[in-house]
Amino acid sequence: MTNKVSYPGLKCVLEYLEANRRIHMTARSPALRRIEKSIPIHLEFLEIEEDNIELNDIEMTLCSGNKIEFKRGEKRYEWDYPMDLKHKKAVEKMNECYLGGRMNIYADDLWFSNRQVDSFPKFNVTTNELTVFDFILDDIVQYINPNSFPLKQLNIECYDDFNHPHIRSANSLQILGMDDDEKHENAAKILSIQNKNVELRYIELEFVDVMVFIQYWMENGKEVGTTFSFYGYLCVSVDGILTQLRNEFNEIMSELTGVTEQNLTGTPGFSIPLNSSSKILVYGRRNSEDISNEEIVLKVVSSQADDNMMEMKNQ
Repeated sequence: MTNKVSYPGLKCVLEYLEANRRIHMTARSPALRRIEKSIPIHLEFLEIEEDNIELNDIEMTLCSGNKIEFKRGEKRYEWDYPMDLKHKKAVEKMNECYLGGRMNIYADDLWFSNRQVDSFPKFNVTTNELTVFDFILDDIVQYINPNSFPLKQLNIECYDDFNHPHIRSANSLQILGMDDDEKHENAAKILSIQNKNVELRYIELEFVDVMVFIQYWMENGKEVGTTFSFYGYLCVSVDGILTQLRNEFNEIMSELTGVTEQNLTGTPGFSIPLNSSSKILVYGRRNSEDISNEEIVLKVVSSQADDNMMEMKNQ
């Protein structure tokens, strides 16, 4: 006869059990269901979307025909819920089952996408990385543990307030999917972003998108250590844009030396003076995970940065 597991022991086992397995297991036990939501739950990934919740690598979607689809990679399984249960009520029940009452969710990567805030049950997430679609940050900050801030990575769309303290404090900021209308309507506030590590993702990247930042920084200054990268979802010639930029600044540019970035593109980078003590490095690089993706980088460094790096390489 085996001894019963004590509550502290059971709590420890449940807390570090893979989340989907834990929820599936406790759903079969009324005794476990009473305590399960009070125990912290740890996730690598959590996405909350319209009619959809994804925990780690399993996605639950409410479909037509009173079905819930469970998807893991290429594997799919459908479960029928009662025909008399309306779709909206089914969404509420799914939300409550997976999220409701969980005040100690720990998720490395959290996504909010295309949802009505008033449909959320009460829950709280501590996270390192946050991605927000179709919301402004203030809409969802109530569901995020204050200990999450400053975020290591924040990914948002361009209609948010870039002066929001939780946006300005993010260690790394990514602005998602700007089309022509969005980048023109929000040009002034995009140029005034104060974060030091920023990735700007355009539907289609153009020469002018990079050029306006260089001009703005030359007129208004920019702090040493600032790095902005520019990426286009649609096919774009980074080498072509770099060539245009070289031609534009031909009279004041210097050839680039001492850059330690890997996967540089074919067209050589260059530097241009920003003020008496700093300059802007301009170069292209390929994504380390997908070399078919290229981006342009603007990096503000001390005027002595290249010389110091070259000296270190020669020691």
